[in-house]
Amino acid sequence: MRAVATHVSARQLLRRLPKRLAELLRRVGRLADAEGIRLYLVGGVVRDLLLKRNIWDLDLTVEGDGPSFARLAAKRFGAGLALFERFATARLVFPRGLKVDIASTRRESYADPAALPDVVTAALEEDLFRRDFTVNAMAIELNNARWGLLHDPYGGRRDLRGKRVRVLHHRSFVDDPTRIFRAIRFAERFGFRLEAKTARLLTEAARTNLVARLSGPRLANEIFALMREERPEEAVRRLRRWRLLRFVHPGLALGKRSERLMAVLPKAIRWWERRCPQLPIDRAMIRVMALLAYAAPATIGGSIQRLQLSAAQARTMESAGERTTCAAARLSSRASMQPSAIYRLLSPLPNEALVLVLAKVLVSGRRAGSTRCSRRLNRFVTRDRHITTTVNGNNLKQLGLRPGPQFKTILDQLLDERLDGRISAAAQERERARALVKQYG
Repeated sequence: MRAVATHVSARQLLRRLPKRLAELLRRVGRLADAEGIRLYLVGGVVRDLLLKRNIWDLDLTVEGDGPSFARLAAKRFGAGLALFERFATARLVFPRGLKVDIASTRRESYADPAALPDVVTAALEEDLFRRDFTVNAMAIELNNARWGLLHDPYGGRRDLRGKRVRVLHHRSFVDDPTRIFRAIRFAERFGFRLEAKTARLLTEAARTNLVARLSGPRLANEIFALMREERPEEAVRRLRRWRLLRFVHPGLALGKRSERLMAVLPKAIRWWERRCPQLPIDRAMIRVMALLAYAAPATIGGSIQRLQLSAAQARTMESAGERTTCAAARLSSRASMQPSAIYRLLSPLPNEALVLVLAKVLVSGRRAGSTRCSRRLNRFVTRDRHITTTVNGNNLKQLGLRPGPQFKTILDQLLDERLDGRISAAAQERERARALVKQYG
């Protein structure tokens, strides 16, 4: 197919970028001119410029040696540099955290379905053809003589106007099954529909075991990326419709309770962010936890193993099931609870699990229980979790206690008494510690 290039003025398109980014692209374009290299802005940022969305993910590609040009640009502009030689790409890291990826225009081939691609340099048109969807297969030229020239050989702009997600060729989902999840993600993000042939190809691919060939990290990356979207609920329903959750674990199914839980999560997240703005939470993690919230322990453990989560992620995910269900039941119960009991119940849980606890109470629809849970949880996160004892292990040694398990017993008891208001002053705590040392010594 012959490349189609249309001139879109920089004022209309590239000037939609923040001024500092537009100026950086001008400078990099001048460097490319000096080196006799054709340079393009490519991919998602072109799509977002055309959609007038303020999301700037700067990806550049050059017809030539991308890593070599990146080295030159890093030296010229004082940026940090990371090289990924296998894929002929590099990343520039500028002050204030700006990251710019630079790649060689390239062609990709797949020895096997779902395998990582083999890469060889190629012309711009082939580089665009290897991409996932037509709306991401456009480029804007950055050389001075052709500044603002839009290259759109596969009708990406037309599909943007038609609000369609369209693959570029019939083997797209076979070559890279992660595109199944990206198609769902982009459709929901932009309010687009899957083009008819693309929908058929996705359905056919979902019925196979292609996704099972993906490594744990690649599958996890797509699941978490989907869950980072602003409103992922409909995307999750699509995962259920195409039975894609079976690739996380055969026992994972999105039931009605899980759907209702997903629906109340935004309210629980807003509650947390109002009360604990200084304690950021991983929204995507909470949403993945919600998928597993009513699953059997074996399903949760198997999902952690399949996605090859980090040790920290695994610890958080393990609390998605029975531990948060138990905490939700106790916090919403009419039974009285001392602050120390609430502390012992909640302190082992990560912040994401605390949000899920509140969501599990909200999903019950019982207003009185939700109020009790909110009040108890609020006291814990804003006050009690920060309380500590003034007496420590060294003080216990000075009081004549030999190191051993009784240290923890005494310190825990002192903390409980502080939480419950039975100790209010440091001197009172020291006296109580002296009495406990005599008791346990």
